[in-house]
Order: sequence, then structure tokens, then C-alpha cells
Amino acid sequence: MTDGQTRTYVRFREGIEERCRCEKKDIDRIVRVLRGNNERSYRRYKRGLRDAHAKGHGILRGTLEVKADLPPELAQGMFAAPKTYDIIARLSSTAGAIRSDQLRGVRGLGIKVLGVEGERALPDDTATTQDFIMVTHREFLFADAHAYARAGMLTAWALARLSDPVYRVGTEILSRLNGALEHCGKSLPETLLVFVAPNTHILGDLFYTSAPLRYGDYIAKMAYVPSSPEVAALTETSMDANTDVNACALMVSDFFSCHSAEYELQVQLCTNLERMPIEDASVAWPESESPHRAVATIHFPEQDPYTPQRRAFGDDVLSFNSWRGLDAHRPLGSINRLKQKVYEASSDFRHRVNNAPRLEPSDVSQLPP
Repeated sequence: MTDGQTRTYVRFREGIEERCRCEKKDIDRIVRVLRGNNERSYRRYKRGLRDAHAKGHGILRGTLEVKADLPPELAQGMFAAPKTYDIIARLSSTAGAIRSDQLRGVRGLGIKVLGVEGERALPDDTATTQDFIMVTHREFLFADAHAYARAGMLTAWALARLSDPVYRVGTEILSRLNGALEHCGKSLPETLLVFVAPNTHILGDLFYTSAPLRYGDYIAKMAYVPSSPEVAALTETSMDANTDVNACALMVSDFFSCHSAEYELQVQLCTNLERMPIEDASVAWPESESPHRAVATIHFPEQDPYTPQRRAFGDDVLSFNSWRGLDAHRPLGSINRLKQKVYEASSDFRHRVNNAPRLEPSDVSQLPP
């Protein structure tokens, strides 16, 4: 497909993914280790937690409005025609432990779009929801399941066990080390830089799918970008170092007590499989070859996003899985194949030990007020 600016977009086809022979073995090993994290958290907190995105900062009710007059390459899947969907969104920190918000780390955003009809990515999925899971690092920190099994799993294991004081000392050491390296024109690897990045207001953060997904006839990554003035002004706004341990939830609640917010959902289409690979999620897709373009507006009205009822619903009942959705938006690549198994195993454990129902909402009225 070629657009008006003569960019040629890679067409999706079955078989475009290339699986490593050791992938299944790597994924099975990762699931076993992360199950150990689940069990340890259960012993510590006396309830089941997600092995990632454990700490929630707010559950939001909103709408997603697909833009009108999208060009053909963007009018794909659930974005094929103008339509407004109800959504439920959950803001979180991606760690598998409940940490103070004074400590910087990667943040997460789960978006659940309701009433999405069409062929599903998984044959046994009977829901009508489309989940998008996004994080604050644009590229995934590990290339594929094998790289995660070698290095990422150790990070996840350690982060689930470090106390907040030890975590704080570690990030302070990394910050000083990175400062010294910058004087030499170098820096820490991305896998460590995420722990020394500025601690910013979560509502001004940009979020990314990091790994690619099918986008109808094409392949894409997605971004979530603050657009209304009140949240755009919060981008790169630093949090006070002495802020409350639950500062993110407090800031989200304070903001939505008197403001609404809008964000753009943007798509970056793949134009070259060598420079924009599917299987290596750590490679940056160059904006110069294919910029992010808006396909929808997400609107959140004034609300109370962290009532006790919503918190219980978001932490115990809801689950987010990027494989829950249309085949037209099927997750692609090794990291996403890893997530399919990991997310489902974590959700099964959490719901079972908490004796919580597994509810996939069909109407936004199921979200508690």
C-alpha cells in the first residue's frame, strides 16, 4: 500500500512471523519463574497480585471515538469506520510488587474497548472487548522471549524481592553512575535507564504498545499521547521527591475531580521489515520513515477513578490481555507470544487464590461508580 506521501506499507500475511526453535522452552521456563513470583506475593500480601502491573492508580470510564475520513491504510480493523466505543482503562506501575510512588519505574496502561464485533484472535474467545496494553517505554527492553529468559527474567525476579529502601539505594547508585557516563558521552543500557528516568506526573506520560500488532491489512505499533491542554501541560512535569507513597492515585483522583481529559491514539505503520522488525521488539521504528498518526480520540469525563468499589473491581476482577481482541489486531512477534502465556497464567492464579469472578464486561455500567 502506498499513501499520498509515497510511503509503501508492509502488508500482513500469515506466516510473516519467524519463531525461534527454543521459544516454547523459553516461555515455559519464564511462566514457571513468574508463577514463583505470584506465589511469593500471595504469601507476602495475603492476596493474589498480577506478576506485572500489580499496583493500580485508577480505573477510568471513558470513550474512544474513531476519527472520520481516515486514509485507507489507517481505516483498518475496529478503526475501519467512524464509531464511538465505551472504554475502561487502568493505570498502573508495571512492577509485580506494591512499591512507593516515590520510586520511579515503568508505568502501564490497559485500555479495554467494549462492544467490538468481529473475528477474534483466539478461537475460544467469546468476548466483545478489545484490549490494548501499553507502557511508558517506546521499545520493549528485551528483543524476544529468549532474551527475556536470559536477562529479563532475572530483573523480574529481583524486582519482586527488593525492599523499597534497597530499591531506592539501587536507583540512586544507577543515577550517579549514569551521570558519570554522560560526561564521557555514554549512558547506561536501556534496561537500566528506565529506573533513573525522571519521576513524572502519570497523566502526562506517553504510553506505547512497544511490540507490534496486526493492523488489519498492515502491521503497526501504537501510542497514547496527551492532547487536551490540561493533561498535555503535565507531560514531563516532575513529581515531588517527598510525595506520598500513593501519589499517583491521589494525583489521578484530584485531577478528575474537576477536569476531563483527552488523549490521541496513534498508529505507526511498518514500512520495512528489516528496519522495523516484528521479532525484535527492542528496535526503534524510525519516525522519519513512518510517523505516528492519530486514528482515535480517547475522552475521560470528570469522575472518581479510585473508589473502593472501583479499586476492588480493577485489582481483583478485571484482567487485561492484548490477545483478547480482534484477529485484525492480533499481537505479533516473540514478546507478544510470551505475553499470551504469561498474562493468562497470572490471571488464572490471581482469580483462583482471591476467589474472584472472571468477568469480561459487555457494558460500561458494569464498572462500579
